Amino acid sequence: MREEKASALPLLLDVRRMDENNRAYAYRMLRKNIMTLQLQPGCQLSEAELCEQLAMSRTPVHEALMMLKSEWLVDVLPQRGSIVSKISVPYLNEGFAMRRILEPALLRGLAGKLTREQLNEFQELLNRQNEDLYLDQDAADDFFISLDNDFHRLLYHDSGYDRIWEAMHNVTSHMDRVRYLDSALCRGNIASVQKEHEQIFGYLRDGLPLDVDVEALFEHHLGMYRENFQKILERFPDFFVRT
Repeated sequence: MREEKASALPLLLDVRRMDENNRAYAYRMLRKNIMTLQLQPGCQLSEAELCEQLAMSRTPVHEALMMLKSEWLVDVLPQRGSIVSKISVPYLNEGFAMRRILEPALLRGLAGKLTREQLNEFQELLNRQNEDLYLDQDAADDFFISLDNDFHRLLYHDSGYDRIWEAMHNVTSHMDRVRYLDSALCRGNIASVQKEHEQIFGYLRDGLPLDVDVEALFEHHLGMYRENFQKILERFPDFFVRT
């Protein structure tokens, strides 16, 4: 990952899904490249170049950029066009605070009450995360973070809060970019995340012991990126804004 100048292209592209139209595919690929910092904070986005990379016309690419603007991931500036938004420290803190407040309540509501089928979904994700721990680092970081998000998404889904997860996922977009940086620079946190996922799964399966401090668990679990945050700020100062 280069430090000296924000870079834009080439895009990393996945295979198009069967049900995706051009706009949906452009949105998914641009969002993925922003979240994984392949499109770095502050880099200029040329619609013409993006159309060439994505092999589509300008309209779906422009619409995808407007969708990303609504998620605070793209800024549209007068006379300058579109740029990838820099990571906002206040947005980062807001996303962390929202998840830290809500997810302990979700665990309390679900602990010891899930069906075998629901527990199997969590177990399958844990198994895939364990396999990922042995993958090559460069290939694994995005994959593990995606699985991590899937694990937490199930907490919302099984609580009946799919729309809250969608809203939360957008609000925490700046937090997720920092998590990716943290994972890429200090992959040791992945094993710690996995260990706490196993702990959360145990509570979902068996119920919560009376002496468990659920708030402290999620404070640490969701905030692991903070252990290296100052180092990330010092190494990539141009990626961030503090207001």
